[in-house]
Amino acid sequence: MKRLFSSNLWIAFVILAIFISGQLLGAFAIKHYFIESKFKELQPSLSLVGEEVVKGEKISRTDDFLIKAYDVYGKEIDVYKDGSVPPAAEDEQVNDKLISHLPKVISGKTETEIREVPGFSSQAIIIGQPLAEGGEVTGGIYLLKEARAYQAALNGFYLVFFVTLAVGTIIILAFLWTFIRQKNELEQMRKDYVANISHELKTPLASIKALTETLADHVVTDPQKVDQYYSIILRESARLEKLIADLLELSRLQHKRAAFTKSVVDANEVLQEAAEPFEILADDMELRFRITEAAQNLPAVYSNKDRIVQVLMILLDNAFKFTPAHGQVTIDAKTTGRKAEIIVSDNGPGISKEILPQIFGRFNKEDLSHTSVGSGLGLAIAQEIMEQLGEKIKVDSKPGSGTTFTITLKRA
Repeated sequence: MKRLFSSNLWIAFVILAIFISGQLLGAFAIKHYFIESKFKELQPSLSLVGEEVVKGEKISRTDDFLIKAYDVYGKEIDVYKDGSVPPAAEDEQVNDKLISHLPKVISGKTETEIREVPGFSSQAIIIGQPLAEGGEVTGGIYLLKEARAYQAALNGFYLVFFVTLAVGTIIILAFLWTFIRQKNELEQMRKDYVANISHELKTPLASIKALTETLADHVVTDPQKVDQYYSIILRESARLEKLIADLLELSRLQHKRAAFTKSVVDANEVLQEAAEPFEILADDMELRFRITEAAQNLPAVYSNKDRIVQVLMILLDNAFKFTPAHGQVTIDAKTTGRKAEIIVSDNGPGISKEILPQIFGRFNKEDLSHTSVGSGLGLAIAQEIMEQLGEKIKVDSKPGSGTTFTITLKRA
């Protein structure tokens, strides 16, 4: 939880940094563009006025811009005709600000900036350049013009930026929430997986240990009982071996993503190979086991024979495991377009609606009689194989009505 909080805090800092840097870069870009465009627009007018000032001529007042001029000592040069001086031109604060930049201007540099200026209703663009006569700098001249368009553009940028940032933040937070939720689900799955493995290993090991200790201490001496205990130990050992083999098989399938070699496969041969062990088992378990005519006449398919046999045996094992005595297990088939479907069904207790969505998960054993045997990994392995073959496996079940598994195969 602490690590998760730190991760969220780091992401919040990243979003804040993006916001601040985006705002600064955007404002800088707008300011730079505005200054460049206004300089090209106003500089010719300033040069023309500067030539008139050098000649001692005076200009009339204009509402478009304000002109201020100073000699090299900072003394203001009167540039307006009598009675036409704008109020802002007489503001001492304006003079102080401009004179502070005079050294740069008289050194031959053109000064261009946007800033707050007393007497102006908005920020103003200031362009300053040297006054020269006969090749000698005699002072500096400034043009000041209100930059309402700049302020409007900046405000528009901020509005668009804030809206974009808000939408972006919402999207990022939505992805973040989904990521955290999935991460928590994966962590819970990992914990459940470890707990299930521990439980599955603990039960047979406990039985083996108890029976071995009993035999080692000679508590049981009856030969028939001793043989029975050895049989249980062998059965539990086989169960452990099957669990470990299934774990390794599932891990290999999920991590190596092995490419299965496909070829034209006789579907009837596949069904017979998968069904043969269960035909014998059906008599022992008093079950009716039937392969329909449609299944026996299924056309050839394009797949991996060994893996399809493995999947069918998993499905048949599952059906036999949960079908009560005198029940029925059926293998049926049908073709739809370029696909063939093999259907394994039983009339067992069925699977509850709550369990059905997770039936292909690891260690999922829906057993209404609570007499489940096996590793609980079979269906997970079957699904992984079908996915890597590029095919599908589906399940349909209702409590009390049995269960039907369907796999799809590409026709040859």
